[in-house]
Amino acid sequence: MKYKVITTFKPGDWERYAKRMVVSVLKNWPDVSITIYFEGQCPDFTDQNIEYVDINKANKELQNFRIRHANDPVANGKLVEIPGGVRRSKRLDTEGGLDAKKESYLWNAVKFSFKVSCITHAVKTYTNYDYVIWLDDDTYTFRTIPKSFLVELCPSDTLVTYLGRENDRGSNKYPECGLVGYNINHSLIQNFIQEWENLYTSDKIFELLEWHDSYVFWYMTKEYRKKLNAKVHDIGYKTGVKGHHVFVNSVLGQYIDHFKGDRKSDKKSRADDIRKTPELKEIDYWSDK
Repeated sequence: MKYKVITTFKPGDWERYAKRMVVSVLKNWPDVSITIYFEGQCPDFTDQNIEYVDINKANKELQNFRIRHANDPVANGKLVEIPGGVRRSKRLDTEGGLDAKKESYLWNAVKFSFKVSCITHAVKTYTNYDYVIWLDDDTYTFRTIPKSFLVELCPSDTLVTYLGRENDRGSNKYPECGLVGYNINHSLIQNFIQEWENLYTSDKIFELLEWHDSYVFWYMTKEYRKKLNAKVHDIGYKTGVKGHHVFVNSVLGQYIDHFKGDRKSDKKSRADDIRKTPELKEIDYWSDK
């Protein structure tokens, strides 16, 4: 099995934590190849297993989407509406949460289209790999990952691997997309990626309840599960994972930390993030949690 890890980072975040993430992957992932999508200046950091791609050249259709909506406040998560601009769904009046009437990243379609540019480019381009694995730049692989773990993480018969936050106890939330695996050998993967891209090129993304990448990915997986009976590998709440930080409390927490949100300043997840499962108790990295 061949795995391609992909990531991107905001200008200015390379030295803050993205470089540390990349170095940790090179050190601890088996036979890894990394593609880093950059905006602006390419990092001055080389390795035989690293490839750099200008994010604005990765997917011209998504770049056109960003240009088309760059000056529309609503498409950038704001509330100010302009003539001819996009509008949030009226369904938010009955289905929206507490942020429905606020400025929020939940509706910043332009910002999160950068990530979709990376994923669509990679899945279409790296067809000589078995899996393309998206990994957020604010993660840290703290110990060596065995090949057997990646084989279990990325089954040959599932469309995607992700951290779901749906369960039988009433949780019904979009996935945590700090790590997502895309099965390049699956018969539906290229259609899945193209239809995801089409939501942007057609502007149909603005018909969805929310517009950030995790919600749109969730929408796509639900469509493929329902209409095409696509099998997915959910390593989140469906497997019994507990806690609000699903990433570190899943099987990923045995090898990778994700310091999302205000955890970035500490570069480590907090003590109240961790559920002391038998698997995590035995790991030195979490011993002080």
